[in-house]
Amino acid sequence: MGRLRSKPVEDFMNRDPISVSKDEQIGVALEIMERRGITHLPVLSGSRVVGVIAAWDLMEGLGSARLQRVVSRRVYVSSLMTEPAITVSPKDTLDRAISLFKDRDISFLPVVDGDGNLLGTLTETDLMGLLSDRSDPPVSELMTVNYPRTLPIDRIVHARSKMLETGARVLPVVDQGTVVGLVTDFILAKAFMEIREKIDPKRMDAAVRRILIEDVMMESPPTLSPTDRAGRAAEVLSGHGIPAVPVVERDLSLTGVIARKALLDLI
Repeated sequence: MGRLRSKPVEDFMNRDPISVSKDEQIGVALEIMERRGITHLPVLSGSRVVGVIAAWDLMEGLGSARLQRVVSRRVYVSSLMTEPAITVSPKDTLDRAISLFKDRDISFLPVVDGDGNLLGTLTETDLMGLLSDRSDPPVSELMTVNYPRTLPIDRIVHARSKMLETGARVLPVVDQGTVVGLVTDFILAKAFMEIREKIDPKRMDAAVRRILIEDVMMESPPTLSPTDRAGRAAEVLSGHGIPAVPVVERDLSLTGVIARKALLDLI
């Protein structure tokens, strides 16, 4: 499969990308993500890419003290987006894109022309399909063992802090060693947004601190076994659109976590 890495990005990119204006309200960006089942959007000024807005950015911003008493309709994409965007051209090689995913710790690349106009997008999820027929190696050789986790009774503000401290976009929810749920940056972003839309800004801080992980987590999340193969991991990661999946034993005890980035070197 090494020959694939020398092919141009245009062979793999999504040619019908969804984008958002830098002047749009963040609620619109989150609604697009939820409706489309995605976690990143290129941000445009006219037709030019000026940034990227991700579920991570929304989680970080909506849960921050600086926006604590600001209603969501007054927060715009331009205030939370990551800029400048890291981009590739359609003629760049897949190898360059994979190197950017790993070296810059990103999972989304707008594809632009020489003037910065949006032509398409490339994501880690797009690349998981390239591994769908690959059987080796086992997940146990690719997973991270000492991965951050959270408890059902932890508060979402603590989960957000743990994600920001560790860089983990996913936290397995563990109760007495058993995986009972999963929380992602998108789930937390959505929770913070719902609070802003329903609660008086003066009461927002107290309201946020009352919400527990078990109130928002994904129950019965997808899991993998240590003996599952890389191809199976790629299918699960792609099918569920999440950055990482818990690896469990038969009794659902957490063994580790496998992330999409762990599979990129296999391409």
